[in-house]
Amino acid sequence: MNFKIDFKPSKEYYEEAYDEMISSYKLKKWEPFFALLLVFFGIVIYFIINNEKLKFLPFIFILLGFYELIKFYNEKKKWINARLKSKVLGENIQIEFYDDYLIHSGPFSKGQIRWDGLKNIQETNKGIILKLDVGTSIYLSKTNFNTRNEVDFILSKKQNGL
Repeated sequence: MNFKIDFKPSKEYYEEAYDEMISSYKLKKWEPFFALLLVFFGIVIYFIINNEKLKFLPFIFILLGFYELIKFYNEKKKWINARLKSKVLGENIQIEFYDDYLIHSGPFSKGQIRWDGLKNIQETNKGIILKLDVGTSIYLSKTNFNTRNEVDFILSKKQNGL
């Protein structure tokens, strides 16, 4: 099966990509819940501790929880803003899919990647993540595909050896 998709990265694309990539990480998506758990734990300890010398201890947990919450949401904003400042924003990106490889081309590069050169292919609720290497991924929104068969074709490459 051979097909091609074209898309232009936008703010909405990057927001979706970030959310979908985070949802694919095992622990990262739970960070806000762990942070709130720290805050709750600190509050509970505050009411349990009777020793005046240890009254500072709950505030450490509460502050750590708020710090982790703020850090989690600032990471998203920082990641998206970095991409919005890039010269790729609004430029046409094209990916052609073939049986043995895919070809990507954008405003600054063109290349070919063999399927067995990918570390992983992962389907999310709204798209597909092609993981090339540690920290390097390509997110493809399902709205860019014409049919479900195209998505299934890419996912079949995972079953064939990734």
